Amino acid sequence: MTKRKLWRLIWWIYLTALIVLVVIKFRGSFAELAARIEQASQPGIINYNLIPLRTISIQLRLLHTGWAIYNLLGNFIPFIPFGFLLPKAYDKLDSAAKIFGVGVASIVFIELFQLVTRLGSFDVDDIIMNTIGIMCGYLFFRWTARRKNEGEPPSQSPPAAL
Repeated sequence: MTKRKLWRLIWWIYLTALIVLVVIKFRGSFAELAARIEQASQPGIINYNLIPLRTISIQLRLLHTGWAIYNLLGNFIPFIPFGFLLPKAYDKLDSAAKIFGVGVASIVFIELFQLVTRLGSFDVDDIIMNTIGIMCGYLFFRWTARRKNEGEPPSQSPPAAL
């Protein structure tokens, strides 16, 4: 298996885990998931936030609570591998702009999925925190790539003809 194929395999395993654990929030019980799906199909209030920094500011004020820390870190940390693994798996996605674009599009899709299925809520602050996580992962990717290149000996070019 080539390095590229290995990185793609790791990417798809990560993406699957992200969807199962973060998007669907599967906690190991199919009965609990079925109950959540059943509850989501009932008419009721749809939870969403379209005001940037509303949820984040509340969580920062309540940082002393476990809930706020869990939610802030839970919207940041799981997305760091996204920004690191995607350019490793797909070399055409090698710029900050491309990672940002694919990342934001993916997160908006996730948030819309949660809104429609009611297995979560649509929150613009989740998009902000997830994107920050992705871009931190991408910065780590660039940093490791630079460190790898610094450790390589300079390429030997043939002497110039006189």
